[in-house]
Amino acid sequence: MEPILQTIELRKTYSPGTPQAMEALRGINLSFERGRYYAIVGKSGCGKSTLLHLLGALDVPTSGKVLCEGEDVFSRSRRELAIFRRRQIGFVFQSYNLLQEHTALENILMPLHLDGREADEDYLNRILKLLEIGNLLNKYPAQLSGGEQQRVAIARAMAAKPAIVLADEPTGNLDPKTSQQTLSLLKDTVAQMGQTLILVTHDMDVAAQAQEQIRIHQGEIVEITRRD
Repeated sequence: MEPILQTIELRKTYSPGTPQAMEALRGINLSFERGRYYAIVGKSGCGKSTLLHLLGALDVPTSGKVLCEGEDVFSRSRRELAIFRRRQIGFVFQSYNLLQEHTALENILMPLHLDGREADEDYLNRILKLLEIGNLLNKYPAQLSGGEQQRVAIARAMAAKPAIVLADEPTGNLDPKTSQQTLSLLKDTVAQMGQTLILVTHDMDVAAQAQEQIRIHQGEIVEITRRD
């Protein structure tokens, strides 16, 4: 089966050609299968968030390729990349990134509105039920707890039916109990929707629940642990 996402000799250097040049990623080769849960782990500054941003086309590599269903993501125009991000990728960030002047429901529907699409109500209701946030839809982010905000952010990431969900330290701002509850909801939701989850974390308890762990050290892959 062809991987849904793949990297080929992926490299990222910040400030290339200067004395301050920093090689964040050094020739990363990875394949991600459809419907699996991956955890990218490593110490702060090892390159894991840089990798996630390149997988989601939030940043551009210095060299190498990211292939989605066999097509080079970065061969697309800027407009095509924006469409790719809106339709194929769902992002979940540590800081939630919710728009404070919009209700929870408006935040959830934002990716669809930006793409000029209407929500699939049956699908949306299923997501809301799985994440247990149906009673929060008319509230604003400031009225929600950290765990509630993160669940709204997960719903927003999934609203457009993306094939891939990328999560950058999604439980990093939550207490241990809320962290575990939120992670369980995220895992269960993507599993039921058949989506690929790629999660960056420094929490080894979170990583241990993944089907595949990818350990990065100083911009290189040093270990891949797979369990089925």
